[in-house]
Amino acid sequence: MNNYKNILVNTKSSVCFISLNKSKKLNALSSLALKEITKVCNEVAKNKKIKIVVISSTSENFSAGADIAEANKNKSFEDHWHENAGRNCVDSIINLPQLSICLIEGYCLGGGAVIASACDFRIANENSSIGYPEIELGMNLSWLGLPLAIEAVGLSEAKHMILSGEKFSAKEMFSKGFLNEVFKPSEKDACLKKWVNKFKNMPGLQLKMIKKSANELAYAEAKATMHMEFDQFLLSRKN
Repeated sequence: MNNYKNILVNTKSSVCFISLNKSKKLNALSSLALKEITKVCNEVAKNKKIKIVVISSTSENFSAGADIAEANKNKSFEDHWHENAGRNCVDSIINLPQLSICLIEGYCLGGGAVIASACDFRIANENSSIGYPEIELGMNLSWLGLPLAIEAVGLSEAKHMILSGEKFSAKEMFSKGFLNEVFKPSEKDACLKKWVNKFKNMPGLQLKMIKKSANELAYAEAKATMHMEFDQFLLSRKN
């Protein structure tokens, strides 16, 4: 599972680590990167030996979001519509039967924040900066980002975060409920280990059952009603 251009994948014991690995581009999420994450998550979902998935970065920044500079001259809007790599990636994370933890450092923006919100738990370096700059770029938020943000922080705070385009500190995002814990740089490994160990020895099947039920309650309606969000995103890009 390591023949990838944008990510590193490593499994230790019952934990699978998926690390974004394009530091020179601030881990901008190209369509290939999104497809690689999707492929790994779909493979991990079938592996009964894996109990926890950790999504992080190999560098000081988690992700600056979707790669808007990606050369797509040979792709039509219809190509993008059929591909919808971002939504497929987010769905693959949400649909993981295993528990998922996102470890955030540095920038976690736009699509990066959506990927983080798709995870079950989020821990962040105190120096992290999290936000949704899509509105400043004249783009609609897609990838199921809106209902995920609402579920994480509530309606009013989700509106604040997304409509303002503001970047928030880890401390602010913890107070909003987006983050489960904020750690000092020197405490990163200890914090992650603590969160992994919370669940590592719990009964695996019961964890999966409860997670699935919770997600169905939280996202079933959103998945049914957000079918045109990517259409709106493509139209906003065209303008």
